[in-house]
Formats: sequence, structure tokens, C-alpha cells
Amino acid sequence: MKILLAYTCHDLGKMEFYSRFTPLGLGYINALLRREGHDSRILNCSAWSWKRTARFLRQERPDVFGVSVFTFNRHEAMRLASLAREANPSCFIAAGGPHATHLPHPLLSRYPQIDVVVRGEGEETMLDLVRALGRGDRLRSVAGIPGITFRKPASGDTSPSADPGAASDQWTVFVDTPDRPVIMDLDRLPHPSADPAAVGVDPVTQFEFVITSRGCPASCTFCSSPDFWGRALRFRSAGNMIEEVRLLRERHGVVYLSVRDDTFTVNKKRVIDFCRMLIDRKIDLLWDCQSRVNAVDEERLAWMRRAGCTHIQYGVESGSPRMLQRLNKGITIDQIRAAAAATRRVGLGLSIYLITGIDSETDEDLAATLGLIEEIRPHDGLVSPMTVYPGTALYEEAKSRLGLADDYWVRDRREAYYVREDPWTRRSIRTLSAALRRTGRLSAYGPEDFERQRAVVGDCHALRLSAGEYWQRRGLLARARGEYLAILRDNPRSLWARLRLGALATRRRRFAEAADHYRAAVEVVPAFPLAHTLLGTALLGMRRREEAAASFGRARSLDPQDPVARSRARRPARPVRPADPARSAASIA
Repeated sequence: MKILLAYTCHDLGKMEFYSRFTPLGLGYINALLRREGHDSRILNCSAWSWKRTARFLRQERPDVFGVSVFTFNRHEAMRLASLAREANPSCFIAAGGPHATHLPHPLLSRYPQIDVVVRGEGEETMLDLVRALGRGDRLRSVAGIPGITFRKPASGDTSPSADPGAASDQWTVFVDTPDRPVIMDLDRLPHPSADPAAVGVDPVTQFEFVITSRGCPASCTFCSSPDFWGRALRFRSAGNMIEEVRLLRERHGVVYLSVRDDTFTVNKKRVIDFCRMLIDRKIDLLWDCQSRVNAVDEERLAWMRRAGCTHIQYGVESGSPRMLQRLNKGITIDQIRAAAAATRRVGLGLSIYLITGIDSETDEDLAATLGLIEEIRPHDGLVSPMTVYPGTALYEEAKSRLGLADDYWVRDRREAYYVREDPWTRRSIRTLSAALRRTGRLSAYGPEDFERQRAVVGDCHALRLSAGEYWQRRGLLARARGEYLAILRDNPRSLWARLRLGALATRRRRFAEAADHYRAAVEVVPAFPLAHTLLGTALLGMRRREEAAASFGRARSLDPQDPVARSRARRPARPVRPADPARSAASIA
């Protein structure tokens, strides 16, 4: 059977990276199906026109089609499922993801192209579905699979539709099979990058994002994560995480990771074990994560900084205790202050999430948040309006108090339901965003900060990279070079030190020296496309055009979207203007 696991973003999100990003859940399902020998691929058609998408599906004619449904892309996901049905009327179509999980009955009632809703974690459920369909007993055994919802015929037969895509008015009842137990041993799941078979997915950016745990014990009124993943926290082991780092680095050239766990730092021992392994094996990985302010302390943050963490993002939401209570955040202003201070002491970048437009929020609450921003001095942050999503306590409250109904998500085209869309909320977003930008400019670390941080974490490559970048921005290249050379003395195979030293040499038009550093970077991580591009740039500066063409060709084979490699692989005869070719790599440290 031919299986496609598909995603497309909402129409307004085509120009925004995080909207186009392929959900990690599809990667895990795909990896498990392929490990078990099934012909499965991921399809992300966010960048495609609907005409191109329809043409592709007609060519593929999948037998099984899984579509990822979030609230913001619900309309586009259902249109995608319709195109799959038109391409192959006998295709079995399953909908999964948060929106489908939280509203399975309304989804099946309104959209006849959906045969089954997969609720919650989808790996084992999709595997069971594919196995049942492969046996040809679609009408009976599928009904015994836990974790799905389907239509029940008026006759009382408890099997899924024998006629895929039948009109919804032929069905009067829905069957919810028992919830599937969550996967406790996450190490059993294959890494999404182990055998990636995908169309429309850029592995260079896709694999920079990883998840190392599931579940959230918090009860924030605006978040649906606990209802989807469960409240019990489950963790991948530190060794399993290191194995993924190795795989990503060696096979896909990933040298920077963003850990997207809801609360990465909650298991202190696991965090420190992971950091120790990175340090002991001299893997100069750079990475970031997000967490809660009541799940950190200076010790684990210091280990993270030593192991290459660049910044951490906290869900602060508000500086008003009254608003924190309204959101049921379970944190205090003192905990926010303590986490922010510890984060700055170890030299991590401090990033915060804020919410405004809460139903009872006032100017006094806004002033409290502005005061907190000035006090804790975040380097950056993101402000979002208060949004209602299915699967949250806020949604249940909005249904009872505001009359919000499940059919809203069918009738309305907006990505979400906003609690307030008044001038006050718009002004609050502008005010908070401006405060974050202003504070960010004033809160950057300087030489005195670096010395205090070094007293806490010691000499580490991440701290020296930050110090070197500071001096580099101010034109003090000798001091920057000293920081990078100190990294090499400790670890001659430091990719990041090589990239920075190559950038400095290129800036001074010392192309031979730059080429030596970039060659060393290529040897450390042969699959890293930017290192080949930078080497090609240095070789062009030396007028060694054939070697440059080979480097650009290698970069393009690793990353077909690399604009410099694509251009120079075709016409490498004209030297590029040497500015700072490692800027894109250097800026993320």
C-alpha cells in the first residue's frame, strides 16, 4: 500500500516559517511505518498551489492518506483530504493532530472525506490501521483499534464506512474506541531523521527541531497540550538524545538544535546527563530550548550553558499576579524573577512569551507586565493575543459563558478565536512589543557580564563564542580571534571556532587562511552544507575556480535550496565579494 502523511499550512501562513514547518508528529509516524516495512512518505505542500497539489495526488493515488489537522489549518487540511479522495475514491483517509483529537465528532459530522480520526499520539494507532487495511479486513478489525473515532451506521453496525467518503447524513452515531495507552518508553520510537522519505520537506531546516519528552503536568487554561499528550511526563533518555544528535550531525549536517519540549528542564538529572555527554564527547553543538520558570535552577542552567545552549524561552505570560492566576499558570512573580536572574548569571539568552488581551486585563495589569520586562531584562520575546483553542479549559469556558459552539470552526475562516479584538488589545500588543525591543537592545551581554558568567560556568565554547561575537561586532577582530583560538586549544575539532575564524580571515581578505579553517570544518561535519559553501567562497577569493565549483556542487547536493551554491555551481568564474560569508552561521550563536 502507498501511504502519504500530509500537511499544509493555512493560506496566510505560506510566507511564515513556523506555519510551513512539517509537524514533528508526522515524522515519528512515518519513521515507525517505514521501520516496519511500509511504503510511507511525508508530504508537505504548504509552498504549493492547490492545482499543483491536486496534480501530485492524482499521480500518486495513495491508498492511505493521513492528514495533520491543527486549528489554524483546519480548512486547508480538509481541502487537502478532499483532493486525496478525488485522486483515489477508495483511499482510506485518517485525520490526526490537536484539532481532530479535540473535536472528532464535529469533524466527522461535517467532512465526509474523513474515514477515521486518530486521537492523541498517532504512531502505534496508524501502524495498527495500516496493518488492518493491509490484511483486507477493513470493515471489522479497524473497529477494534484503540484511539480512533469513526461513524457508526444507523443500522447499528460498528464498523467504519464501507463506502469511503459517503455523505455524513448517512451516519447518525459516532464510535469512540477506548483511548490508547500512551507510549511510556519513548526510546522505542525511531528518530524522524533515521529514514526520512519526504516530498516538499527541507531537511536542512526541518531536522533542527526535536522533541525529547511528552506530557505536561501544568493546567494553563489556554493550552491544549496536556489534553493531547497527557499530564504524566515521559522522557527520552539522555543516551537516546545523544544518538539523535549524532545522527543529525553525521547524516544531515545539523549543527544547531531547537528543543521544542513544553518543559525540557523539568527532569534535572536527564538534563545534566545530556549536557555531560555533549561535553565529554566534545560535541560543540549549539542549541536552545523552552521551559517553565519553576523548572530551572542555576545548576542545571550552568550545565546547559557549558554544553552549548544559547538561550531559553519561558512562558511568562504576564507580570500581573492577577492575570497569572486567571491563566492558571501555577507560577509566581518571584519565580519569574529568580529564573531570569539565574539565566543571566550563566550567560544564556533570556527569551519570554507574553499573552495580552485577556478578558479582564486592565491598564494596571499591562503596567505590571511592563515593569517586569524592565526588571528581568529579557533579550527578546513574543507577544500573542489571548486565543481560544479546542481542548483547553478556556474553550469550555467560552462555550458556556460566551456561547462559542463547535460549528464555529467550520463557519469561521480565521486561524483561531480571539478573546478580545478591541483597540485596547491592539495597543497592548504594540506597547509590549516595543518594550521588548527596547529592553533587548539594552540588555545585551558585555565584557563585565562575560567575566561574571565565566566565574559561574567556567571556560566553555558557547561563552567564548558569545564573547568573540561581541568583539567582532565592535570591530575588535584580534580580541574576537583570541576567543575563537582558545576554543580550538581545548577542542581542535570545534566546528564553530573554525567557522568564526574563517569568517574573520575572509573579512581581512586572507582567503588561504579562511580556506584552511573551512576545510577543517568540512572534515568535522562533512554533511554540513554551509561549510562547503563557505569553502567555495574562500577558494574563489584565491581564484581556484575548479575547486570552488566542486565545493559549491557538494553544498548544492546537500542543500538544493542554498542560493549561493545554486548560483555559483552554475557560474563559478566570477569571484564573490568577500564580506562576511559566515554571518548566517555566526549569528545563531
